[in-house]
Amino acid sequence: MAEKILIVDDDLDTLRLVGLLLERKGYLISAAKNGREALVKASNESPDLILLDIMMPDMDGIEVLRRLRKDRTTSEIPIIMFTAKNQVEDKVLGFETGADDYLTKPTHPAELTARVRTILTRSAGTKKDGSDEGDPTQTGKVIGVLAAKGGLGVTTVALNLAVAMHEASDADVVFAELRPGLGNASFLLGMENGQELGPLLEKDAGLIRFRDIQKMMRTHPSGLRVLLSSFRPGESRFSGAADQMLAIVRELAREAEFVVVDLGVGLTPTAEKIAEISDKIFVIVEPMVNTLVQSQALLEELSMKVLGMGSLQVVQVNRTGNDMQLSLREIQDYLGHTVAAVVSAVPNLAHKAETSGIPLVNLRKDSPVSQQFTAIAEIALNS
Repeated sequence: MAEKILIVDDDLDTLRLVGLLLERKGYLISAAKNGREALVKASNESPDLILLDIMMPDMDGIEVLRRLRKDRTTSEIPIIMFTAKNQVEDKVLGFETGADDYLTKPTHPAELTARVRTILTRSAGTKKDGSDEGDPTQTGKVIGVLAAKGGLGVTTVALNLAVAMHEASDADVVFAELRPGLGNASFLLGMENGQELGPLLEKDAGLIRFRDIQKMMRTHPSGLRVLLSSFRPGESRFSGAADQMLAIVRELAREAEFVVVDLGVGLTPTAEKIAEISDKIFVIVEPMVNTLVQSQALLEELSMKVLGMGSLQVVQVNRTGNDMQLSLREIQDYLGHTVAAVVSAVPNLAHKAETSGIPLVNLRKDSPVSQQFTAIAEIALNS
Protein backbone atom coordinates (compact mmCIF):
# COMPACT_ATOMS: atom_id res chain seq x y z
CA MET A 1 0.00 0.00 0.00
CA ALA A 2 1.29 3.47 -0.90
CA GLU A 3 2.42 5.62 2.02
CA LYS A 4 0.38 8.72 2.82
CA ILE A 5 1.98 12.14 3.31
CA LEU A 6 0.15 15.09 4.87
CA ILE A 7 1.41 18.44 3.56
CA VAL A 8 0.63 21.43 5.77
CA ASP A 9 1.16 24.88 4.24
CA ASP A 10 -0.90 28.03 3.84
CA ASP A 11 0.71 28.66 0.45
CA LEU A 12 -1.49 26.99 -2.18
CA ASP A 13 1.29 26.90 -4.77
CA THR A 14 3.48 24.94 -2.38
CA LEU A 15 0.65 22.51 -1.65
CA ARG A 16 0.06 21.98 -5.35
CA LEU A 17 3.68 21.70 -6.51
CA VAL A 18 4.99 19.56 -3.65
CA GLY A 19 1.89 17.41 -3.71
CA LEU A 20 2.29 16.78 -7.44
CA LEU A 21 6.00 16.00 -7.05
CA LEU A 22 5.38 13.41 -4.34
CA GLU A 23 2.34 11.95 -6.09
CA ARG A 24 4.58 11.24 -9.09
CA LYS A 25 6.87 9.34 -6.74
CA GLY A 26 3.98 7.06 -5.80
CA TYR A 27 2.84 8.58 -2.49
CA LEU A 28 -0.73 9.34 -1.46
CA ILE A 29 -1.14 13.02 -0.66
CA SER A 30 -3.37 14.82 1.83
CA ALA A 31 -3.25 18.60 2.29
CA ALA A 32 -4.05 21.06 5.05
CA LYS A 33 -4.06 24.85 4.62
CA ASN A 34 -3.63 25.75 8.29
CA GLY A 35 -2.61 24.37 11.66
CA ARG A 36 -6.05 23.48 12.98
CA GLU A 37 -6.94 21.57 9.83
CA ALA A 38 -3.61 19.77 10.10
CA LEU A 39 -4.34 18.58 13.66
CA VAL A 40 -7.70 17.18 12.59
CA LYS A 41 -6.36 15.41 9.51
CA ALA A 42 -3.34 14.02 11.35
CA SER A 43 -5.63 12.51 14.00
CA ASN A 44 -8.25 11.18 11.57
CA GLU A 45 -6.02 9.97 8.75
CA SER A 46 -2.88 8.76 10.57
CA PRO A 47 -0.48 9.71 7.74
CA ASP A 48 2.90 8.00 7.45
CA LEU A 49 4.68 11.38 7.31
CA ILE A 50 3.87 15.08 7.76
CA LEU A 51 5.54 17.95 5.88
CA LEU A 52 4.91 20.95 8.11
CA ASP A 53 5.40 24.65 7.37
CA ILE A 54 6.25 26.98 10.27
CA MET A 55 4.91 30.35 9.15
CA MET A 56 1.10 30.04 9.11
CA PRO A 57 -1.45 32.68 10.22
CA ASP A 58 -3.71 30.99 12.77
CA MET A 59 -1.28 28.58 14.46
CA ASP A 60 2.39 28.38 13.55
CA GLY A 61 4.08 25.10 12.73
CA ILE A 62 5.99 24.91 16.02
CA GLU A 63 2.73 24.96 17.97
CA VAL A 64 1.23 22.37 15.62
CA LEU A 65 4.31 20.20 16.12
CA ARG A 66 4.08 20.59 19.90
CA ARG A 67 0.42 19.52 19.91
CA LEU A 68 1.06 16.57 17.59
CA ARG A 69 3.77 15.29 19.88
CA LYS A 70 1.54 15.62 22.96
CA ASP A 71 -1.36 13.72 21.39
CA ARG A 72 -0.99 9.96 21.86
CA THR A 73 -2.61 9.24 18.50
CA THR A 74 -0.14 11.41 16.55
CA SER A 75 2.97 11.46 18.73
CA GLU A 76 4.87 8.86 16.68
CA ILE A 77 4.19 10.28 13.19
CA PRO A 78 7.46 11.39 11.54
CA ILE A 79 7.48 15.13 10.87
CA ILE A 80 9.70 17.14 8.52
CA MET A 81 9.65 20.90 9.04
CA PHE A 82 9.47 22.47 5.57
CA THR A 83 9.91 26.21 5.84
CA ALA A 84 11.65 29.36 4.64
CA LYS A 85 13.00 30.00 8.17
CA ASN A 86 16.66 29.05 7.82
CA GLN A 87 18.38 30.39 10.92
CA VAL A 88 20.20 27.93 13.19
CA GLU A 89 18.01 28.91 16.14
CA ASP A 90 14.88 28.08 14.10
CA LYS A 91 16.29 24.64 13.29
CA VAL A 92 17.29 24.01 16.89
CA LEU A 93 13.79 24.97 18.09
CA GLY A 94 12.25 22.64 15.53
CA PHE A 95 14.37 19.69 16.57
CA GLU A 96 13.93 20.39 20.28
CA THR A 97 10.15 20.47 19.80
CA GLY A 98 10.23 17.06 18.15
CA ALA A 99 10.88 17.38 14.40
CA ASP A 100 12.55 14.44 12.71
CA ASP A 101 14.11 16.56 9.98
CA TYR A 102 14.27 20.19 8.85
CA LEU A 103 14.22 21.43 5.25
CA THR A 104 14.45 25.05 4.15
CA LYS A 105 12.69 26.50 1.12
CA PRO A 106 13.48 26.59 -1.71
CA THR A 107 14.53 22.94 -1.72
CA HIS A 108 15.78 20.98 -4.70
CA PRO A 109 13.15 18.35 -5.62
CA ALA A 110 15.77 15.61 -5.48
CA GLU A 111 16.66 16.49 -1.90
CA LEU A 112 13.03 16.70 -0.85
CA THR A 113 12.26 13.23 -2.19
CA ALA A 114 15.48 11.84 -0.72
CA ARG A 115 14.66 13.21 2.74
CA VAL A 116 11.10 11.89 2.54
CA ARG A 117 12.32 8.48 1.46
CA THR A 118 14.95 8.38 4.23
CA ILE A 119 12.53 9.34 7.00
CA LEU A 120 9.89 6.88 5.83
CA THR A 121 12.45 4.06 5.58
CA ARG A 122 13.77 4.83 9.05
CA SER A 123 10.24 4.97 10.46
CA ALA A 124 9.37 1.62 8.90
CA GLY A 125 12.49 0.07 10.44
CA THR A 126 11.65 1.50 13.86
CA LYS A 127 8.11 0.10 13.72
CA LYS A 128 9.48 -3.28 12.69
CA ASP A 129 11.96 -3.71 15.53
CA GLY A 130 10.20 -1.55 18.11
CA SER A 131 13.22 0.66 18.81
CA ASP A 132 14.25 4.22 17.99
CA GLU A 133 17.98 3.69 17.95
CA GLY A 134 18.18 2.62 14.30
CA ASP A 135 20.75 0.26 12.82
CA PRO A 136 24.01 0.72 14.75
CA THR A 137 26.06 -0.41 11.75
CA GLN A 138 27.33 1.78 8.96
CA THR A 139 25.10 1.51 5.89
CA GLY A 140 26.19 4.40 3.65
CA LYS A 141 29.44 4.61 1.70
CA VAL A 142 32.28 6.80 2.98
CA ILE A 143 34.50 8.52 0.40
CA GLY A 144 37.63 10.23 1.76
CA VAL A 145 39.68 12.87 -0.06
CA LEU A 146 43.17 13.95 1.02
CA ALA A 147 46.64 14.91 -0.24
CA ALA A 148 50.23 14.62 0.91
CA LYS A 149 50.77 18.41 0.90
CA GLY A 150 48.73 21.57 0.98
CA GLY A 151 47.72 23.72 -1.96
CA LEU A 152 46.51 20.89 -4.20
CA GLY A 153 42.82 21.72 -4.02
CA VAL A 154 41.61 18.94 -1.73
CA THR A 155 38.52 20.89 -0.66
CA THR A 156 37.73 21.91 -4.24
CA VAL A 157 37.96 18.30 -5.43
CA ALA A 158 36.01 16.86 -2.48
CA LEU A 159 33.23 19.43 -2.76
CA ASN A 160 32.82 19.19 -6.53
CA LEU A 161 32.97 15.41 -6.29
CA ALA A 162 30.10 15.46 -3.76
CA VAL A 163 27.99 17.79 -5.93
CA ALA A 164 28.66 15.67 -9.02
CA MET A 165 27.74 12.47 -7.17
CA HIS A 166 24.48 13.97 -5.98
CA GLU A 167 23.52 15.23 -9.42
CA ALA A 168 24.62 12.10 -11.30
CA SER A 169 22.69 9.66 -9.12
CA ASP A 170 19.98 11.61 -7.24
CA ALA A 171 21.51 9.93 -4.19
CA ASP A 172 21.48 11.40 -0.70
CA VAL A 173 25.05 12.74 -0.46
CA VAL A 174 26.56 14.59 2.49
CA PHE A 175 29.76 16.63 2.24
CA ALA A 176 31.69 16.82 5.53
CA GLU A 177 34.59 19.25 5.85
CA LEU A 178 36.65 17.90 8.75
CA ARG A 179 39.20 20.71 8.93
CA PRO A 180 38.50 22.77 12.07
CA GLY A 181 40.09 26.20 11.86
CA LEU A 182 40.86 25.73 8.16
CA GLY A 183 37.37 25.76 6.67
CA ASN A 184 37.19 26.91 3.07
CA ALA A 185 34.15 25.15 1.60
CA SER A 186 31.72 27.86 2.72
CA PHE A 187 33.38 30.29 0.32
CA LEU A 188 33.20 27.80 -2.56
CA LEU A 189 29.50 27.29 -1.83
CA GLY A 190 28.63 30.95 -1.36
CA MET A 191 27.52 30.25 2.21
CA GLU A 192 28.15 32.15 5.42
CA ASN A 193 31.05 30.66 7.34
CA GLY A 194 29.78 29.29 10.63
CA GLN A 195 30.94 27.05 13.44
CA GLU A 196 28.92 23.96 12.66
CA LEU A 197 31.70 21.48 13.35
CA GLY A 198 33.10 23.09 16.51
CA PRO A 199 30.13 22.47 18.88
CA LEU A 200 30.04 18.82 17.85
CA LEU A 201 33.73 18.34 18.59
CA GLU A 202 33.22 19.65 22.12
CA LYS A 203 31.02 16.63 22.91
CA ASP A 204 32.18 13.27 24.13
CA ALA A 205 32.58 11.02 21.07
CA GLY A 206 30.30 8.38 22.56
CA LEU A 207 27.46 10.90 22.95
CA ILE A 208 27.41 12.24 19.38
CA ARG A 209 24.20 11.29 17.59
CA PHE A 210 22.84 12.09 14.15
CA ARG A 211 20.19 14.38 15.62
CA ASP A 212 23.04 16.52 17.03
CA ILE A 213 24.80 16.64 13.67
CA GLN A 214 21.60 17.36 11.78
CA LYS A 215 21.09 20.58 13.73
CA MET A 216 24.41 21.85 12.38
CA MET A 217 24.01 20.80 8.75
CA ARG A 218 22.96 23.07 5.91
CA THR A 219 21.64 22.45 2.42
CA HIS A 220 23.16 23.97 -0.70
CA PRO A 221 20.82 25.02 -3.57
CA SER A 222 22.15 22.03 -5.52
CA GLY A 223 20.51 19.78 -2.92
CA LEU A 224 23.79 18.72 -1.36
CA ARG A 225 23.76 18.57 2.45
CA VAL A 226 26.91 19.96 4.05
CA LEU A 227 28.64 20.00 7.42
CA LEU A 228 31.22 22.78 7.34
CA SER A 229 34.27 23.81 9.33
CA SER A 230 35.04 27.33 10.45
CA PHE A 231 38.09 29.23 9.22
CA ARG A 232 38.47 30.88 12.63
CA PRO A 233 41.97 30.06 13.96
CA GLY A 234 40.63 29.29 17.43
CA GLU A 235 38.72 26.30 16.01
CA SER A 236 42.08 24.63 15.31
CA ARG A 237 42.09 23.51 18.93
CA PHE A 238 39.77 20.72 17.79
CA SER A 239 42.17 19.39 15.16
CA GLY A 240 43.11 16.48 17.43
CA ALA A 241 39.50 15.41 18.05
CA ALA A 242 39.89 12.29 15.91
CA ASP A 243 37.43 10.17 17.90
CA GLN A 244 34.72 12.82 17.65
CA MET A 245 35.24 13.21 13.90
CA LEU A 246 35.12 9.46 13.43
CA ALA A 247 31.85 9.36 15.38
CA ILE A 248 30.42 12.11 13.17
CA VAL A 249 31.27 10.24 9.99
CA ARG A 250 29.84 6.98 11.35
CA GLU A 251 26.58 8.70 12.27
CA LEU A 252 26.35 10.37 8.86
CA ALA A 253 26.96 7.03 7.15
CA ARG A 254 24.03 5.51 9.03
CA GLU A 255 21.68 8.10 7.56
CA ALA A 256 23.03 9.08 4.11
CA GLU A 257 23.79 6.96 1.06
CA PHE A 258 27.20 8.58 0.58
CA VAL A 259 29.42 10.72 2.80
CA VAL A 260 32.25 12.60 1.06
CA VAL A 261 34.84 13.65 3.63
CA ASP A 262 37.40 16.42 3.16
CA LEU A 263 40.33 15.03 5.19
CA GLY A 264 42.82 17.75 4.32
CA VAL A 265 46.55 17.12 4.28
CA GLY A 266 48.54 14.11 5.44
CA LEU A 267 47.76 10.93 7.32
CA THR A 268 46.59 12.63 10.51
CA PRO A 269 45.01 10.57 13.31
CA THR A 270 41.60 11.68 11.99
CA ALA A 271 42.44 10.72 8.40
CA GLU A 272 43.78 7.34 9.50
CA LYS A 273 40.69 6.50 11.58
CA ILE A 274 38.29 7.52 8.83
CA ALA A 275 40.32 5.78 6.13
CA GLU A 276 39.76 2.54 8.03
CA ILE A 277 36.00 2.78 7.49
CA SER A 278 36.13 4.33 4.01
CA ASP A 279 35.01 2.55 0.87
CA LYS A 280 37.28 4.67 -1.29
CA ILE A 281 40.07 7.16 -0.68
CA PHE A 282 40.94 9.69 -3.38
CA VAL A 283 44.54 10.92 -3.09
CA ILE A 284 45.11 14.24 -4.87
CA VAL A 285 48.47 14.71 -6.61
CA GLU A 286 50.07 17.22 -8.95
CA PRO A 287 52.61 16.46 -11.72
CA MET A 288 55.63 17.83 -9.84
CA VAL A 289 58.49 15.62 -8.67
CA ASN A 290 58.61 16.67 -5.01
CA THR A 291 54.84 16.32 -4.65
CA LEU A 292 54.91 12.89 -6.28
CA VAL A 293 57.60 11.69 -3.88
CA GLN A 294 55.47 12.80 -0.93
CA SER A 295 52.34 11.33 -2.48
CA GLN A 296 54.02 7.97 -3.09
CA ALA A 297 54.92 7.80 0.60
CA LEU A 298 51.31 8.60 1.55
CA LEU A 299 49.96 5.93 -0.80
CA GLU A 300 52.39 3.37 0.59
CA GLU A 301 51.42 4.21 4.16
CA LEU A 302 47.72 4.01 3.38
CA SER A 303 48.02 0.69 1.56
CA MET A 304 49.98 -0.91 4.40
CA LYS A 305 48.01 0.42 7.37
CA VAL A 306 44.42 0.86 6.43
CA LEU A 307 43.40 0.04 2.90
CA GLY A 308 43.86 -2.40 0.07
CA MET A 309 45.28 -0.85 -3.09
CA GLY A 310 41.99 -1.38 -4.92
CA SER A 311 40.32 1.17 -2.65
CA LEU A 312 42.90 3.87 -3.34
CA GLN A 313 42.27 6.16 -6.30
CA VAL A 314 44.73 8.80 -7.52
CA VAL A 315 43.38 12.03 -9.00
CA GLN A 316 45.87 14.27 -10.78
CA VAL A 317 45.09 17.98 -10.52
CA ASN A 318 46.88 20.17 -13.06
CA ARG A 319 47.56 23.74 -12.03
CA THR A 320 49.90 24.72 -14.88
CA GLY A 321 50.19 24.17 -18.62
CA ASN A 322 51.23 20.86 -20.14
CA ASP A 323 54.72 22.12 -21.03
CA MET A 324 55.59 22.42 -17.33
CA GLN A 325 54.54 19.02 -16.10
CA LEU A 326 55.55 15.38 -16.25
CA SER A 327 53.88 12.91 -18.56
CA LEU A 328 51.20 10.54 -17.28
CA ARG A 329 53.60 7.60 -17.60
CA GLU A 330 56.29 9.39 -15.57
CA ILE A 331 53.72 10.27 -12.89
CA GLN A 332 52.51 6.68 -12.58
CA ASP A 333 56.13 5.42 -12.44
CA TYR A 334 56.87 7.80 -9.56
CA LEU A 335 53.74 6.77 -7.67
CA GLY A 336 53.74 3.07 -8.47
CA HIS A 337 50.02 3.54 -8.88
CA THR A 338 47.60 4.15 -11.76
CA VAL A 339 46.13 7.63 -12.13
CA ALA A 340 42.34 7.15 -12.20
CA ALA A 341 41.39 10.65 -13.35
CA VAL A 342 42.84 14.01 -14.34
CA VAL A 343 41.40 17.45 -13.57
CA SER A 344 42.46 20.09 -16.07
CA ALA A 345 43.96 23.45 -15.20
CA VAL A 346 41.18 26.05 -15.47
CA PRO A 347 42.46 29.09 -13.54
CA ASN A 348 39.91 31.56 -14.95
CA LEU A 349 36.97 29.23 -14.36
CA ALA A 350 38.25 28.33 -10.90
CA HIS A 351 38.56 32.00 -9.97
CA LYS A 352 35.04 32.68 -11.19
CA ALA A 353 33.71 29.69 -9.25
CA GLU A 354 35.32 30.84 -6.01
CA THR A 355 34.25 34.47 -6.31
CA SER A 356 30.69 33.56 -7.31
CA GLY A 357 30.21 30.82 -4.71
CA ILE A 358 29.17 28.34 -7.41
CA PRO A 359 30.95 24.94 -7.51
CA LEU A 360 33.02 24.35 -10.63
CA VAL A 361 30.88 21.42 -11.66
CA ASN A 362 27.80 23.68 -11.73
CA LEU A 363 29.37 26.79 -13.20
CA ARG A 364 29.49 25.42 -16.75
CA LYS A 365 28.01 21.97 -16.99
CA ASP A 366 29.31 21.51 -20.55
CA SER A 367 32.91 22.33 -19.65
CA PRO A 368 35.62 19.63 -19.73
CA VAL A 369 36.33 20.09 -16.02
CA SER A 370 32.67 19.50 -15.16
CA GLN A 371 32.73 16.31 -17.20
CA GLN A 372 35.94 15.26 -15.45
CA PHE A 373 34.32 15.61 -12.03
CA THR A 374 31.33 13.63 -13.30
CA ALA A 375 33.71 10.84 -14.30
CA ILE A 376 35.31 10.87 -10.84
CA ALA A 377 31.82 10.76 -9.33
CA GLU A 378 31.09 7.56 -11.28
CA ILE A 379 34.17 5.96 -9.72
CA ALA A 380 32.97 6.96 -6.25
CA LEU A 381 29.38 5.85 -6.85
CA ASN A 382 30.61 2.41 -7.88
CA SER A 383 32.59 1.92 -4.67
